[in-house]
Amino acid sequence: MEFACHVTGKTLPAHDLLRFCVSPEGELTPDIGNKLPGAHIWVSARKPCVAALQNGSEWYVPEDLSCRVAGLLGARARNMLGLARAAGKIVLGFAKVDAALSGGRATMVVSACDGARDGRAKLARKAQAAGVLVVEFFSAEELGLAMGRQDVIHSAVIDAQWAAKIDEAAHRWQVYIGTVPSGQVGGQK
Repeated sequence: MEFACHVTGKTLPAHDLLRFCVSPEGELTPDIGNKLPGAHIWVSARKPCVAALQNGSEWYVPEDLSCRVAGLLGARARNMLGLARAAGKIVLGFAKVDAALSGGRATMVVSACDGARDGRAKLARKAQAAGVLVVEFFSAEELGLAMGRQDVIHSAVIDAQWAAKIDEAAHRWQVYIGTVPSGQVGGQK
């Protein structure tokens, strides 16, 4: 499905847009899951577009809306990691990630961006040689919070469906905050 961006007027696929609903109090509210009832508008999934939203006749725009959306998109990406971990579809630690790569079970490697460079590089080389997606934009603290551990440096998703969900959520967040060119599909390879 395609919708017109309320800010730019461009017609875009729904996955390139964010949906906003009007709360009962008249506040424009992000609907990251596209499930809230009521009147809604679609806006390009880019922080500058959300920041450009103006008060309308039927709603008002909170000053921190663009930052709220960034937080919600980041939380959604981290929540996907936590759900995959709870489902038993993520292994943690250098040795287990290395074994998953060697055994052909890893479908995505997620390493902390602030982890030791040499360990990340070893796993990234091995993953890239196997054609496995590598994601390195969460901090060790963020990964730890998502996985229910103190700090997590290395992890591997061992289920293709979970890897796709995590990649979609993380990519959407990165595009929104401007750390990935909008034309790039998926995470880093």
